[in-house]
Parts: sequence; structure tokens; C-alpha cells
Amino acid sequence: MAQPQKLEPPRIFISHAWEDKALVRQIEKALAEAGAEVWVDHAGIRGGDNLPERISDALDWCNTLLLIWSKAAAGSRWVKLEWTNAIALDKLVIPCPLEKTVLPSILANTAYIDFSNRDRGLRDLLRALRLAQTGGENLDLELAGVIHARLSQTAPSSLSKPPQNEPKATPPQSKPLVAKPTPPVRPTIIQLRHTPVNPLSVDAVQQMLRDKDFFDDYKNKSGKGIQHQYESVERHGAKLVLDHATGLTWQQGGSENYVPFNAAASHIQQLNAENYGGYKDWRLPTLEEAMSLIEPKKHGKLYLDPVFDRTQRWIWTADLKSAGRAWYVAFDTGSCAHGDLDFGYDVRAVRS
Repeated sequence: MAQPQKLEPPRIFISHAWEDKALVRQIEKALAEAGAEVWVDHAGIRGGDNLPERISDALDWCNTLLLIWSKAAAGSRWVKLEWTNAIALDKLVIPCPLEKTVLPSILANTAYIDFSNRDRGLRDLLRALRLAQTGGENLDLELAGVIHARLSQTAPSSLSKPPQNEPKATPPQSKPLVAKPTPPVRPTIIQLRHTPVNPLSVDAVQQMLRDKDFFDDYKNKSGKGIQHQYESVERHGAKLVLDHATGLTWQQGGSENYVPFNAAASHIQQLNAENYGGYKDWRLPTLEEAMSLIEPKKHGKLYLDPVFDRTQRWIWTADLKSAGRAWYVAFDTGSCAHGDLDFGYDVRAVRS
């Protein structure tokens, strides 16, 4: 019996909108574990009208563009630039619609993998790329044939890293060495604790400030804080701030009045009930997340980036100091402290 033709391991660029990043991380992990090489732009911040160099380099490196297609992706000019450039470079483009969002006319006749059922879609994708021997029972055989044919024509990439604008030494061998292709280095998301701690001691807070190098004007004056990558957006009438450095989405503003701690929980419940910004997973930030917002120098009267509303000077966190006290962050003093649960502070919700 003829053995299936061995394909080069796919070098996959995942094009997606920021709102779909949770699914993209799942797909990225599954593909990498199955032997594919994967590149994802986790930073997301892009300026000007042209593709950033790292995106252009990744498109040169890849042989397959996986297009995670959703309403958010359809409205993203950066996603459009990625898939249109991939077509221009004659890359294999595999659309993966998450919902009933109409594909662009140029892709309308392209075989796609249906991700309306995400577990089944992931199985079909792995089988189509010959990264799995089982699963994919609903896989379109025509699509699989197209993918196999394209990948079988793909030569190994000579790029071991994004191209550099510098001369390269000529190797002494009679034949040039072909290095194993390596995805361009992608920015690392800063991981912050999102699960509340009860109780959270003063000593633990002091240690956290030192470990994370967070600035606190009383407890850690030498802290440098985080180099944020903020993006101000509006979703369903709600003003939000995306922090591409931490992967968090914040309310640009927050509660209009001070509220006690228990009322802060009710405020969060109301946001989720209203589907605020199109999301239902808002929560109070942990102290670690809230302290990440503190800037080491004042912007006006607050140690807070001007991208945020200036009304909320003190915000509750989800961490308790003791049964009757909770931690809060004060942007006017650039510090954190704990207050009685009956005290009134602001609410600025966050989601991961």
C-alpha cells in the first residue's frame, strides 16, 4: 500500500482579532503540541498604515495563514491586511469561521474549516494538516486534498529568523545550509494573578511589589512598573482600554460614585447583566492587576496613564486583607492600602 506523502511541517501564521485571543491560544497550543510551527501576534499594537516589520517577516516565513474569522475579524483592517497580503504572497489561506459571518467575496469559494463547534473544528484542522491520525470525522475531503496538495509543494524555509537588513556571510560549503525554520520571536504577555486571595497579608503585598517591580510611593519607590501597550477602543457603546502588555481589558472609566465593597460586587453583576462592551465576564481586579496600572510618575494629579478616565481615583480590588477589610489602589497617592468594607471607593472592572 502506498504510504501518504510526507509533508513539510506547516509553518502557520494565525490571523485573528484581539477579541478572539482566548480561542487562538487554544488553537496555537494544540497545533504546536501536534508538531506545527506557529506564529501569533500577541502584542497587537500597530501604528501607521503599513504592516509592522514583525508581521511582514512572519508572512514571509509562513506557508499557511489560518484566518480566524468572526465579526470582530471582519471589522479589523489589520486582519484584512494580513490575509490579503498572504494571498498576494501565494500562501495557503485556510478560513476558520467561528459564526455566520460572511466571508469576503475573494474567499467565498475557498474551502474552509467550520469552527462553529470549536472542538470539532480543531479536530478537523489537525486532521486536515495531517497533524492527527484520528478525529476529523466531518472533514471535507476536498478541503483536505487542497491542503495536502499545497503543502506537498512547499519547500523548507531558509529563514531561521525574520530577515535582517544586513549582509550575510557566505558559508564555505559548496551547498548552502538550510536551517530549520523558526518562527519570529513574539512578544510575551505579562502574567498577573487573576484569582482573589483571602486573606492577603501586608508582607505578601510587599513581596509582590518587589517581585513585579511595581511602583508604590510608600512601599516600593524604586519600582519601575510595566511598559504598557494601551489601546483605547469602543465596543457596543462602552469605552474600553486594551492592555496588550498584560492581555487585560479594562473599563476606561468606572463607577460614577463611591460604593462600599459589597455594592462593588453588585456593580460588577450589573455590568455582566447588561453585556457591557459585549462581554459577560467582568470582575473586580486583583491587587496585582490593579497595581499594574500605577505609573512611576504622575500624569497630572494621578499616577495613572491619561488613557483612563480621571474620575476614579481609588478603586476596590477583589483581595481581602481580613474578614472586614479589603485592599484598594489609590491613584492620587500612587499606592495601595486596605480599608474597611463599609468605606466607599470606586469600581473599575477588568476582564482577562
